Amino acid sequence: MSFVSASFAGLFFVALCLRFLAWRRKELYISGLLFLSWVFYAWHLPQYLGLILFSTAVDYVAARMLGSTPKEKSSKRKAILGVSLAVNLGLLGYFKYFTFLLTSARDLVHHLGVDSWNPIIPEILLPMGISFYTFQSLSYTIDVYRGNIPADRSFMRVACYVSFFPQLVAGPIVRASDFLYQLDRKRPARLGAFLEGGYLIIRGFFLKVALADNLGLIVERHWDVTAESPQGLFNFSMIAFFSYQIFCDFAGYSDIARGLAYMLGFRLPINFNSPHIATTFADLWRRWHISISTWMRDYVYLPLGGSRKSYSRGTFNLVAVMLISGLWHGANWTFVMWGAIHAIAVMIERFTGVARRKRSALGEVLGFICVQFTWVYACGPFGSKNLDQAVDVCINCFRGFAQMGQEYLGVGGHEYMQLMIVGWAFTSPIWIMHGRELLKVRFGVPRPSFTEKALYAGVMLAATFMLYTESQAFIYFQF
Repeated sequence: MSFVSASFAGLFFVALCLRFLAWRRKELYISGLLFLSWVFYAWHLPQYLGLILFSTAVDYVAARMLGSTPKEKSSKRKAILGVSLAVNLGLLGYFKYFTFLLTSARDLVHHLGVDSWNPIIPEILLPMGISFYTFQSLSYTIDVYRGNIPADRSFMRVACYVSFFPQLVAGPIVRASDFLYQLDRKRPARLGAFLEGGYLIIRGFFLKVALADNLGLIVERHWDVTAESPQGLFNFSMIAFFSYQIFCDFAGYSDIARGLAYMLGFRLPINFNSPHIATTFADLWRRWHISISTWMRDYVYLPLGGSRKSYSRGTFNLVAVMLISGLWHGANWTFVMWGAIHAIAVMIERFTGVARRKRSALGEVLGFICVQFTWVYACGPFGSKNLDQAVDVCINCFRGFAQMGQEYLGVGGHEYMQLMIVGWAFTSPIWIMHGRELLKVRFGVPRPSFTEKALYAGVMLAATFMLYTESQAFIYFQF
């Protein structure tokens, strides 16, 4: 069920009515939210509801067993955690990566000259949001194992945490420590919460419907040009448009999810914090997809040793995290290539130490250009269908800029020029939003007032209706 649908509007209306009618009856409200969350997830493919129920049940039982097992019995506790990890990562691996691994193995064997091995490649439909709710459920079990939180005795509460419908299929990834306690709060209707939630919803739909969908139409119809010929500025513009499409699509979903949660009486963490003002790669990953960045830090990077050991081990851990992050986004070598580009960038930044030194204004500007260009360039592989196309996209972009004349400018025809003008016009609201945040961060300008937000909301709402185009599924639904 998509946020941009009449069926979702009906489901959310029921959830709002439930809040107003049952806000004093906590258990009734939680059970109603859980039922609606299951309806939301099973709307198109009911058979996969059993998958999320099974994953939740495994982690609920594992957490209860961990909670009742003394820390002195470390072997038993590790075994319980191991079962939880094996089940969750096994399900994720099968549904998301089995076909990819089998296809890659077949291609490698054929490349080595053994053409007789042709295994049957199964067509496995990826359950919506499995990467998100698997990591969310796993974090609960791991935190109980570490003693950070107690095991919750109620299966209904744990299931509501894992299945909460506003952020179920595309995040943000919420920790149990940030959510479960909210189930116990009283939820009287507060005007401020509804206004803030409404503002986030309007901003989310503006980013998704007005910007991401329109940029997506341009990219979808002309992406192949970037792989087929060096068109310089046009090629780079197409990659840039795709990078801004990703931002608007994903940040839009996160804003809608946070706004819906506000109206239902819950607070979800910020997932994007103006990533396009970052001047270092370290700062970029503190601003982009914050919930997965912090998840990888706390559950992968630090357990590997972080930077506490040798310099080489710390660098290895960073590279491993970036490659895993790339593969988390999708079962394709293009995502590994995306992760590798960022891994190289992080390695260079770590080696030079620029992120730790105070820089001049010129250094900040150069850092900004370097970070943003690398981010945009890495989106070439991210948006490609396969590794061959990803390589062609990246090479042709550089080849185009290396040539002089009309091809260098990338305006081989009036159509290309018009597309670039229209595309860059659609990115202008992104820079206005980031510019407003930059004023706050760099110059201490206060946060937007109620009046300022009301003005923004009115403009964004009008633009959403005026620029509504062919609706596209959220990109991160496929992850």
